[in-house]
Amino acid sequence: MGTVTDPAKLCDLYLRRSSLQDDKTTLQAHERDLRERAAREGLTVRKIWKEELSAFKAGVKREEFDGAISAVLAGVVRHVLVWKLDRLSRRGMGQVGQVLDQFDANGARLLAHMDGLDSSIPQHRGLFAWLAEQARSESYNTSTRTRRTKAEKKITGAWPGGQPPYGLRVRKGKTSTEHHPKEYEPARRIAAGLLANKAAGTIADELNSDGLTTRRGGLWRSSTITQLAHSPAWAGLMPVHERYTDARGRERWRATDEPLIGLEGAPVRVGAGVITVGERAHILAGLRSRTSEGLATGRRGKPAAQSLLSGLLKCGRCGGGMTKGGPQYRCYTRVNMGKSACLGMTVSVEEIDDVLGAAFMNRVTSFTDSHELFQELARRWLSYKDPEADARRTELTHALDNAQSRLDGLDDAFYVQGRFQGTKGQHRYEQMRSAIAGQIATVRNELTEIGDSTDLMILRDWELLNTAWQEADLTHARSLLRVVLHSVRLLPPEGPGKRCSWYKLYARCCFHWVGEKQQPLKLDWHRLDGVTRCLPELIEQAA
Repeated sequence: MGTVTDPAKLCDLYLRRSSLQDDKTTLQAHERDLRERAAREGLTVRKIWKEELSAFKAGVKREEFDGAISAVLAGVVRHVLVWKLDRLSRRGMGQVGQVLDQFDANGARLLAHMDGLDSSIPQHRGLFAWLAEQARSESYNTSTRTRRTKAEKKITGAWPGGQPPYGLRVRKGKTSTEHHPKEYEPARRIAAGLLANKAAGTIADELNSDGLTTRRGGLWRSSTITQLAHSPAWAGLMPVHERYTDARGRERWRATDEPLIGLEGAPVRVGAGVITVGERAHILAGLRSRTSEGLATGRRGKPAAQSLLSGLLKCGRCGGGMTKGGPQYRCYTRVNMGKSACLGMTVSVEEIDDVLGAAFMNRVTSFTDSHELFQELARRWLSYKDPEADARRTELTHALDNAQSRLDGLDDAFYVQGRFQGTKGQHRYEQMRSAIAGQIATVRNELTEIGDSTDLMILRDWELLNTAWQEADLTHARSLLRVVLHSVRLLPPEGPGKRCSWYKLYARCCFHWVGEKQQPLKLDWHRLDGVTRCLPELIEQAA
């Protein structure tokens, strides 16, 4: 008997499973049933298309499904057999109807074996539509129940599934994270390096040099280290996931840097962590200080600054940056390109740093409490002095926003949509509103307590501020300075090598404060007015 080539006597089988509930044995049974059906129809099976993908989610690329349809459109076969219609699609009649139209236009037919449907029979089209929409509805309901179940598990602190971060595990039958017996010690080594403000790349290099590998047996990378540090679960907190669409148009989920906030306004615990919440705050603060700001996507590490004014101090001759070289700041253009590019200039690091410190304190003490820059300075001061309180403040702010959103939605449902009908409905609305309002009040009270416990008088009194400024480490001082200052351009001295007084050095500084225009590039003694009023003792010491 020769090979069958007539498309009218050939058929393709399409088999699909989307979850572990349908194992390979099930697919084998489906294939056996369809082969028997093909034999009864007098058809020869040309090809079997198999895939393990969702037929409901939008954007999923189903290459086997597309191949089966293309074979019909190309005229290779005239029959496609599926075990049930929901194996072909769960996208409703929108997709199934399109397939039926294409098959009808090409004189082909679709057989849904267990449903007893044949697209070549006109009366069956209505049944195709009904079953297609039923399959779509079932998938939607299943998806909704699954998401609701996961959300409920998360809010109660039960691990929602998947692998926890390196150093932790969730044993079968358990719902909370615990220390991984083999990974915990290396994970703590990573944490210790981050707490010591080591660069992620340095930590990765040390791990690789000692022969330690990732969970999958690969080399450590700086990005792997930073992902661990940003994971809330690494600190024993429940992560929040967000939905996104990948480059192929598929729906995906990824964990964010923020922990899930519970109904009481506190972050939800999920079990043991490699690090504590306080350590996480310290680590994230350190990573922020080493990360280039303003990048639209991703994070790019940079070497820690070696001077207070790196990137801020500009040459008064060419406008280029001045970099620290020994005890002086030097014009980088002059150093790098020679005097043909710029005559250059230098200034004592100690002297100009003192001037900028005085300028900073004068600027800060001039702000009102409601000024947005003062508020940002207060936030960074809290982050520096009490990172755990700062982390808690961030969590409470998110909780307040979420609670207010729920309250607005509840009011809209009651007043606009009229969902709470009758006496019982109104009573239910009042109960829910009272509960949410109580949560908002609790969160606001705790935020107020954090604010009251933060001693902001230090940003008001020049003596306290001066003491704190002298004691602050370089990273923190630069962080505070950058809140209020874009740059400062230092005018050149009157003659080469001529030193000037502290007052004149201040007058030569042309500041570009945040929220204001660049000051005119000229010597201005009036710049000292505020400083001499606010910092008389400092001026006297400098003189």
